[in-house]
Amino acid sequence: MNIKYLFVFSSVIVLLFSACNVSTQASGRAANEETTKFGDGVDSIKVEVSTKVGGTRSIILKDNADAVVRFENKPDSTLSSSATEELIGLADSLFVGKNHKIILSQENAEGRTGYPIFTVSLYKDGKGETVRYDMGTQEGNITHCTTCDIYYSPEFRHFLSKVFEILN
Repeated sequence: MNIKYLFVFSSVIVLLFSACNVSTQASGRAANEETTKFGDGVDSIKVEVSTKVGGTRSIILKDNADAVVRFENKPDSTLSSSATEELIGLADSLFVGKNHKIILSQENAEGRTGYPIFTVSLYKDGKGETVRYDMGTQEGNITHCTTCDIYYSPEFRHFLSKVFEILN
């Protein structure tokens, strides 16, 4: 009788552990599926800086992955998780959620050339939507560039400084 009791007891314990393990795996899987770092169905963002002299450099931000940094003629590298999280938060707020203005004001400018172009591409289901921002010399928080003199918001300037800090 003790052997039957021990067998039944051990069988119940094994079943309970198995059920708990399946439940834990299922809840972890559900949490991962629900965790997205970008809103509005965006699955990745590519931030690119192009210059006539320096070539093209980019940062690729993807859901649930560390950011990839690309320089021309160099191997890809990855950013730390904390740097990735910060960039994703800023990019999501500026370009996806549009919680902050990017351009506060702009005026026509005399043509200037040779400054980098800052491009942000949002990807949803493999389709990209790209927006280009002119860069140029900075004077008094005004960006003097090829087509217009632009006053960018402090939030966008913060994002720019983080990107340029990484890409320089």
